[in-house]
Amino acid sequence: MRLAVTALAMIVALPASAQEPIPRTADGKPDMQGYWSSEFITPLERPDGITALIVPPDRTAEAVKKMTPEIGDVVDPEVYYVPFPTGLLEMNGEFRSSTLIEPEDGKLPFTALAQAAAEQFDWSYDNPEDRPGAERCVDSLIYPPLRTVNMLIPMQIVQTPGALLFATEDMNPARIVTMTAPVLPEAVRSRAGQSRGRWEGDTLVIETDHFDVTHPTGIEWRDAALITDDSRTIERFRMLTADSMLYQFTVEDLSLYRKPWLAEYIIVRAEHPVIEYACHEGNHALGNILTAARMGLQEKDDD
Repeated sequence: MRLAVTALAMIVALPASAQEPIPRTADGKPDMQGYWSSEFITPLERPDGITALIVPPDRTAEAVKKMTPEIGDVVDPEVYYVPFPTGLLEMNGEFRSSTLIEPEDGKLPFTALAQAAAEQFDWSYDNPEDRPGAERCVDSLIYPPLRTVNMLIPMQIVQTPGALLFATEDMNPARIVTMTAPVLPEAVRSRAGQSRGRWEGDTLVIETDHFDVTHPTGIEWRDAALITDDSRTIERFRMLTADSMLYQFTVEDLSLYRKPWLAEYIIVRAEHPVIEYACHEGNHALGNILTAARMGLQEKDDD
């Protein structure tokens, strides 16, 4: 099934400032080059206990508290961190409780199979073989769909008529979006997949497939969303002003989702460039991390 995102999209009422001219390339396309970031803690799915998409101003502190992770006595740096920034996603002057806008309940419409797989997913990371791709420098926040984290991690876009490059400061792998290359053979796959772009007016539309999911379960988490080898992501980028753009995305996969869904948020220009992350494989601290964690668990067992 090919998802018609335009049929789903909730049109964002643009502020007056959005009528300002946007920068354009020599061939007349919106010039998206530069450094960008997402500066909010609002998650993809709406947290339990919050029923509405729009958070009233007098309830924002309560919502922020609910979305801020609790840090325990034993801290895994791959999972827990001090959140920054600390505010909610703001669009059209309103605060949002989720980037997911369709379905209206703010929850991904998982199939029973996907829900069961998600509930059985092993998040323990207790052994070297189980550690996440981020530590092995083979994953990236800019693999589709773009993921947000509660840290200020900029993304860089380099744009030419034939291709765009997405790079990030965290977890080095970059992503190339081709505007001209043909579809790859079915057997040619990668973690990033093949991203093929096209312009629909001033909107950049990127479809990605040919994923290679290596986890034994056959699924992979991209934020709170799941993908499989058979997934297709559809992303839309539209500049609202010279310093902001609307990002919308969904994932097509009949094995994972009962019906189409749509998420969106605002990306803003970052004030500083992307700095080399210097990621490396075989984290030298991994032995100490696992040893300390196991000693802590042993002490609890002894008590």
